[in-house]
Amino acid sequence: MIPARYAATRFPGKLMQDLGGKSVIRRTYEATVNSGLFEAVYVVTDSEIIFNEISTHGGKAIMSKKEHSCGSDRIAEAVEDMDVDIVVNVQGDEPFTDRESLEKVLDVFYEDDSDKIDLASLMTPIDDWDDIMNPNSVKVIVDENNYALYFSRAPIPYPRDKEINYTYHKHKGVYAFRKQAILDFYRLPMKKLEASEKIECIRYLEYGKNIKMVETHHEGVEIDTPEDLERAKKLINKEEILSTKFMAAASEVYTSNHRNFPMVPKVVFGKGAFNQIGDIISCERKGVAPFIYLIDDVFESNTAFIEERIPLASADEIVYISTKEEPKTSQVDKIVADIKSKYEYAPSGIIGIGGGSILDLSKAVAIMFTNPGSAEDYQGWDLVKNKALFHVGVPTISGTGAEVSRTTVLTGPERKLGINSDFTPFDQVILDPELIKDVPKNQWFYTGMDCYIHCIESLKGTYLNAFSQSYGEKALDLCEEIFLKNTLSKEEADAKLMMASWHGGMSIAYSQVGVAHAMSYGLAYVLGTKHGVGNCIVFDKLGEYYPDGVAVFKKMKEYHNIDLPQGVCANVTEEQLDIMTSVALGLEPLWENALGSDWKSKINADKLKEIYRSL
Repeated sequence: MIPARYAATRFPGKLMQDLGGKSVIRRTYEATVNSGLFEAVYVVTDSEIIFNEISTHGGKAIMSKKEHSCGSDRIAEAVEDMDVDIVVNVQGDEPFTDRESLEKVLDVFYEDDSDKIDLASLMTPIDDWDDIMNPNSVKVIVDENNYALYFSRAPIPYPRDKEINYTYHKHKGVYAFRKQAILDFYRLPMKKLEASEKIECIRYLEYGKNIKMVETHHEGVEIDTPEDLERAKKLINKEEILSTKFMAAASEVYTSNHRNFPMVPKVVFGKGAFNQIGDIISCERKGVAPFIYLIDDVFESNTAFIEERIPLASADEIVYISTKEEPKTSQVDKIVADIKSKYEYAPSGIIGIGGGSILDLSKAVAIMFTNPGSAEDYQGWDLVKNKALFHVGVPTISGTGAEVSRTTVLTGPERKLGINSDFTPFDQVILDPELIKDVPKNQWFYTGMDCYIHCIESLKGTYLNAFSQSYGEKALDLCEEIFLKNTLSKEEADAKLMMASWHGGMSIAYSQVGVAHAMSYGLAYVLGTKHGVGNCIVFDKLGEYYPDGVAVFKKMKEYHNIDLPQGVCANVTEEQLDIMTSVALGLEPLWENALGSDWKSKINADKLKEIYRSL
């Protein structure tokens, strides 16, 4: 439902203003319809001009029977006799309404606390002080669970203490109501707070209704003034220019669907970079909300190396995490539950300091703070719907590529599989080669070989493309320089291994790994074998699939006097072998990359069991 009043107080007739050849209201209507989320979309209006504008262009419009003081009343009258469950209110002056935001506000009715939600709405972070002070910009404050506490045209909270770094939120004009909630609103008289602020959703708060707010980062233009209209015109012109260029290019070449993957937006590299962590994350601190540091417990007995260099503030906390076993979905759920029970507010961010296991855990914890259910619900590709908490990765072992990957690999009750999503990558990575200087040699080798194996599997895979190839080849060159030549100092080798890890992780952003990783996942799921050493144990036996890569690996192993664990599968039962092969074969993208689209004709459970028995 799009309530549309012609005689707007601040900008009369704004909905019929021309915006790139179409009226504002028509653009809003078409954007809402084009989202594809609704069974029906209506404009509800008191104006014949607006009614005719929509209906003559093939849209659906309803004329209000009564005069109404607000859009919610207008919608309530229209839906009173309709058979509907959820009603969404899109403001008529928001022509850039987008599908993602609408989807977010609808998703709350499928979350764990949905039974107590009367309506949901959107908010977006703002840092422009002019916007914060502007009375036309409605601000909202929420509790720790994102339920609205109050809306105001004034800046709330008032910034009396300038040192508190509070993130203000602007209320966006999109609501999703349960039908009964909007009918209740229609029948309840306006109270003084709503009358004073002229913000209709305050009425819900005054009568004890629950409003769940959802954060969106979509930037549109809400047209309240002639100046807003000019800004909207510039945005429309820019979109049409880009669209025209794209269509022209597409007609000359072909239509293709390329994935638009996010990468780590900020990275700092260099010896001693870790000492800057306080300054680096300070801009993300939200008032008294703490930063939670998840640190490998190997550093618990050496506090001078990590802990004493962290400038803790407010309620910040260090949590030491054991990495004796591979990260588990249950472990993620427990960490999240423990933090939620301890703090009134969601943390300002999650900082992971350690090897691949800690980095994966940190990414998963950040995701599960903003997404309902259990971590096991999100094992797979693109299942995460909500943006994660701000999260930072500080690797203290190089090779895993976890610092750059869009995957966090977890062992769940049924499988070992990554949470692979646009919200997984870190917001900030700190690469300090000094942090890896004391890694034990075996561990240094195993994680370095994880990077090497990434590269071999990516470069020999059917998914290979120029993007993956350029990163993979550079990482491979660095690995061979580090692990086969004796020309680098320890400090130089550490710095280059850190870069090899980064490039190795990037190499699979548009590609995939292969046989070794698939089989290593099976080992880890059944026997708990750590990922790095598991890859090495398996890869050593894969000469049939990667002959050149395995030959070089054996040279590296000999050069560094590494003795791989033997007989790891000597005592496994047939049932355990069945589970290993099932886990491995379930990773279809890895096998398709390794063996092609007809991979099922080239590999089967019997062949995998033969390899597992040889380990």
